[in-house]
Amino acid sequence: MLRRAAKAIALLAAAGLAVVAYNGLTFQKRVNNRPLPAGWVKGVYHLHSTFSDGLGGVEEICRAAAGQGLDFVLLSDHGRPNRAASAATAWRQDVLLIGGSEFSLHAGHLAAAGYRAPAYRYPPEAQEAIDEVRRDNGVTFLAHPCDGRIPWTDDEARGFTGIEIVSLYQMAKRNLAYVLTLFPLQYLLSPDYALTAAISFPRRELALWDRLDRQGRYYGIYALDAHAKIELGRKAHLAFPSYAAMFRILRVYVHAGDELSADAGQAAGAVIAALRRGDFYSAIESLAAANGFEFFYRGPDGGRVEMGGGAERAGGRLVLRLPFPFAVDVRLLRDGAPFRSFRDSTRSEIEVAVDAPGAYRCEVYLHSGRLHRLPWILANPIVVARPEKPAPQASLPAARALLDEGRPRFQVEKNGRSQGAATIAAGADGLPLTRLDFVLRRQTPSSPDFWVALARRGRLDLSPYRGVVLEARASRPLRAWLQVRAAAPGAGSAFQHSFRADGQWRRLAIPFARCHRLYGTGTAAGRADIDALFILVDGGIAEDGAAGWLEVRQLGFY
Repeated sequence: MLRRAAKAIALLAAAGLAVVAYNGLTFQKRVNNRPLPAGWVKGVYHLHSTFSDGLGGVEEICRAAAGQGLDFVLLSDHGRPNRAASAATAWRQDVLLIGGSEFSLHAGHLAAAGYRAPAYRYPPEAQEAIDEVRRDNGVTFLAHPCDGRIPWTDDEARGFTGIEIVSLYQMAKRNLAYVLTLFPLQYLLSPDYALTAAISFPRRELALWDRLDRQGRYYGIYALDAHAKIELGRKAHLAFPSYAAMFRILRVYVHAGDELSADAGQAAGAVIAALRRGDFYSAIESLAAANGFEFFYRGPDGGRVEMGGGAERAGGRLVLRLPFPFAVDVRLLRDGAPFRSFRDSTRSEIEVAVDAPGAYRCEVYLHSGRLHRLPWILANPIVVARPEKPAPQASLPAARALLDEGRPRFQVEKNGRSQGAATIAAGADGLPLTRLDFVLRRQTPSSPDFWVALARRGRLDLSPYRGVVLEARASRPLRAWLQVRAAAPGAGSAFQHSFRADGQWRRLAIPFARCHRLYGTGTAAGRADIDALFILVDGGIAEDGAAGWLEVRQLGFY
């Protein structure tokens, strides 16, 4: 009996392996030999190099990209920002390398590019980080927002460029059962098939995207999150899948307009500008090249609106150009709901009348094949007859109570090697102010904890208030923390939120509800047991050696 069962199991395993081998060996990419139209460039987004936790340097990455015929690659090395990756923009191997970072924030991970790296570190608060990159006309994408381990958690954040709809590395982790069983053999037989089969339909990401687009205008992108290795532990890894293998799977097609400039900064600016306005689409390149695809809106006056744009009036037509020598299925959606669909279409152009407002986007699928359920092409939405909602102008609250009647009694606290001095004086307008002069120094070369603070110790009942209000300015643009600590048996609790100061007096309001808990329990809101208030600059927001001054006045509660 046992022998029969073992034989049956062996036969089933052999049959399974035969199917796995057949799937890998017979997988073929559909042929689309059309050239890429003028004004379009093709590249890959979200790569890690040796600037953070990737296996390869930028020369190796660009050499692999050149071998795959790519026009650009966009780095997203870890850091807030990663300064080496931020400064790496250059033409290498005839490939445009665009510097960027992946910020680790309280709310999750945010990929950013197109910014000028500040002298300080970007804040860990989501909205503040997004706003800072936007100030430089950069782009920000929520990285792997539905990941099981590091999801995006700030539902109130707005103003980012878009979200990653497919993240290949995260998809592999989501489909771990496949990766740990069938994937290794299939990768040996056909890396393209194995990596593509690790992608599942991004249902949660698409639902999140559509929900966002009902409130504003956000764009979807396919991300590699390539590291060229698989971690096995703190000191061990496998050197696969390679950059070249991942570059064959997902691509981003960008409508950059003119031919990219020989000046790397200008060329990167053109790609970033197209990403910022949503004039791009993503494709699963291992299924087929998407060269020649177009999606735009032709208004009733004949004007053309590209992907990511907005049209003032309905009454026009959506136009899809599908110059492919094979059949496709097309899904058009309005505000996330099915609008029109076309199955088994071989038409090179489809036009659809639009008679109602909404955000219109499209997905294109191969009509047949084992992976035909994956969205081969994902185009960004065109918003029709829906006026942009102006961002609400928040009125800053007035202080209901000033700390120590407008004359904060602060003392300086710092680590041993840092320097700090506090002075209290009357400003030119007669208002009392407190000034902190500081120089930050690490206590030891490896110490991450270095700081200079204005500290006000003493009991504060903040339960009647919603937050802190203050005016601040600084010797140069910098970020500092507002931190409150609560007394309790043991270590107590601490909460903080960063703020930006520059050469002009600016009034700021920091709600307790937005303060991040450093340690302890509970939240900062409604606390009657506060025993210390700090305004500080430290290694979490500034670099070793940072120096300058910060002035605050009118510090109170609202």
